[in-house]
Amino acid sequence: MPTDQSPTEDAATRPPMPTSVRVAVIAMGVLAALLLTNAALLWYSYDEAVDRIVRDGDDVSRSEASQFVIMSLVPYLIIGLVLALAAWFLPRRQPWARWMGLAAAGLLVLLSLMSALSLGGVTISLLLLLVLSVASVTSLLARTTGAWVPKLRASA
Repeated sequence: MPTDQSPTEDAATRPPMPTSVRVAVIAMGVLAALLLTNAALLWYSYDEAVDRIVRDGDDVSRSEASQFVIMSLVPYLIIGLVLALAAWFLPRRQPWARWMGLAAAGLLVLLSLMSALSLGGVTISLLLLLVLSVASVTSLLARTTGAWVPKLRASA
């Protein structure tokens, strides 16, 4: 039975998590929660959403409205899942988590900007998504994050 009270070698050699990584993890976690909650609520109110589109749309069939609702739900569900995985594995210093989080957050920035342009303005929820996405992208691209997370491919 060892009596040495010193920290383990792994904990002693591991550098502390930089602020940029913490910001990225928090931003990606909040984004994942928002996107997955939105997808769950849209799935829960699926029939009402389809009925509203059919009622408000000009000459829109129920199958077209159903397809529109599903195509609205799926991208945000996938991006939310990817961001949740990236937020979970980035503190464990998994290099793929940094790049998957960067890809998902970057895609979300583009989708948010396209939505703002198509709406002709910015809503509060869209602004929140845009700010959190930009925070994720900049934190994941930060030099301190790159130095803390191991390289994706180890050189031979």
